[in-house]
Amino acid sequence: MLALRSDLALIKDEDGNIPLHTAAIRGRREILKQLFTTESANELNSSRETVLHLAVKHNRYQALELLIQLVNQYQIGNELLDAVDVGHNTILHLACAGKKSKMVRLLSRTGVNVNAVNSEGLTALDLAVRSTTGSNDEDEIQEIIRSVGAELTDRVERLEQSIASNQQRSSVARREKFVGSLKNGIGILAAIFASLSFQVGMNPPGGVWQEWGSSNATKSAADGNTDTDPNSWSESLFLGLFELASVSVGDSHKPGLSIAIIVVVALTEVFLWDWQSTALLLLPMMCILLLIAAAEFVFGVAIVTDTSVASVFPLRALILVVILFNVAWL
Repeated sequence: MLALRSDLALIKDEDGNIPLHTAAIRGRREILKQLFTTESANELNSSRETVLHLAVKHNRYQALELLIQLVNQYQIGNELLDAVDVGHNTILHLACAGKKSKMVRLLSRTGVNVNAVNSEGLTALDLAVRSTTGSNDEDEIQEIIRSVGAELTDRVERLEQSIASNQQRSSVARREKFVGSLKNGIGILAAIFASLSFQVGMNPPGGVWQEWGSSNATKSAADGNTDTDPNSWSESLFLGLFELASVSVGDSHKPGLSIAIIVVVALTEVFLWDWQSTALLLLPMMCILLLIAAAEFVFGVAIVTDTSVASVFPLRALILVVILFNVAWL
């Protein structure tokens, strides 16, 4: 049919596309070979798009590769490669805006004008930078076209600097807000922890401080040996834990060393600029303090209720505490 009526290859549809354009849109390589001529290659559709524009727009890499070969074969490359659509976009503009890294690499080897500007005054590199989201393809696109001499316009350079500055300010503001909340939380936690840890210790139920001495004396007189009393070792450990907690957490008159360290570090600028490392140092300290308080509570209850530690804090509870601390640590 084309041999008899070659004008059939130039008939346009409602969008102004000729058969060559349709073949490029659908990626039909064999049909492209049959329909490609100098005349058909220079035809534009209603959006002033060439066959190359359509291949890039519809992501037909193999069709674009073939068309470039045909363009070079017919020696019409300079006209088609730098042709612009209704928005004055070249095929390189479309490839960069569409984040098509393979096409950008292919086009960079054709001698296309990498610094052509569209109707907005933007180059292909401008579009690549403006639409960037930090993906590997976008970084690759910028690297490729920069390597062949692509440049940013002053407009996008100012925009890029403004975006970078805004992102930096936003990042610092978010970090300051997060660390501020974290610092307040640590301060509140330290106050609550110190208060709860020593409320029972300073004012135990049942007058245990008043009755402790007489209870021990009675048990010693009755048994003749405190080592046989199942609660004697609980009392000794409780006193030891109470003294340890007084040093680490504090008492009603002064803050303890550990709590003081935690609060001071949390309120310094060191915590603001290196909060992750500081938090990793504070976390073990907080866990140790919680374990001391838990042990003090268990032994205290055992003394007050005159029962064994095992009955107050069974094995299942111990396993649960260990699991919870492991989860918190991770």
